[in-house]
Amino acid sequence: MHRVIVNKELYIDNNIQKCYFLFMEKQEVINHLRRIASKLGNKEYITLKDVRSVPKLDYYIHFHFRGMGNALRAAHLPSSKLASSMSIKSEDLLIYLRDLKDELKHNPTVYDIIDDKEIYKKYSENKFSWSIFKSRFNGLRKAIEQMELVGVKDIKNDTTNVTKQAEKDDTGSFEHKNRYFGKAAELHVTAELIYRGFQATNIPIDVGLDILAFKNNKTFYFQVKHKDLSGSAPIKLTKSSFDKSGGGDVYFIFVLLSDIKREFLIIPFHIVNDWIRDGLAEEKDNDYLIFIKKVGDDYKLKDRELNHKYLDKWENIR
Repeated sequence: MHRVIVNKELYIDNNIQKCYFLFMEKQEVINHLRRIASKLGNKEYITLKDVRSVPKLDYYIHFHFRGMGNALRAAHLPSSKLASSMSIKSEDLLIYLRDLKDELKHNPTVYDIIDDKEIYKKYSENKFSWSIFKSRFNGLRKAIEQMELVGVKDIKNDTTNVTKQAEKDDTGSFEHKNRYFGKAAELHVTAELIYRGFQATNIPIDVGLDILAFKNNKTFYFQVKHKDLSGSAPIKLTKSSFDKSGGGDVYFIFVLLSDIKREFLIIPFHIVNDWIRDGLAEEKDNDYLIFIKKVGDDYKLKDRELNHKYLDKWENIR
């Protein structure tokens, strides 16, 4: 079997000529990480900034390893506590809660997770924060609810049972619809990007963004939010996530859901930033609230019409 290498590009790093190709194998990712580590100097850990110094490397880290922590372990390199803990699989977090519950004889609290000095070691080299349950499951209570839906064996061997059982037990629940529709929206956007020639993958760690994509030698980042047009609830952007995700390569994609079709508003980061500055996005507690409504066939943010510039404008991603 012959492998044909296409779209060869040249990249110069520290006066050393290196060639990177369209597809990066797992071992190539590991080799790049080790090469970066050899140049760290006084720095202890590889950072995202270091990774982005190599074209496409951040994409293929997520493509092959589903997270920085996993990639660094494969390369036998140290990782920060954040990278290590955030690479834990969600199903393993549920199993951890069950193990902790069995040890304590009651459902774990935030303080139980903070005080745990042993059980977490089965799942992570470094102690992880209770807040990971907030980012993964929308709170510890929600994580415990999912943990109790099925037994440890079912969680470990077939995590889809969590979703199936939740749907069975609470069909029509707004909270469950919101959770599953959010994940469906991410998958829908990923598919649309792939159809349009992007190499796209989900970002499994909580960095305030959902999808990483690559096209024409450029890397793009997306946060996906869905809006059920049958209700009046706003789209919520967490202030902390918005502030740390900013940049010219970041786009917000709002998936607009109705009974008859799905539509997409593709908004560059700087436009959303303008909305916040101009008061079109409302501030409340820790969130920015974006109230999008449909008037006839037109989508509007307050008195600003959105269709012409942003509705299904995938060509804006460049």
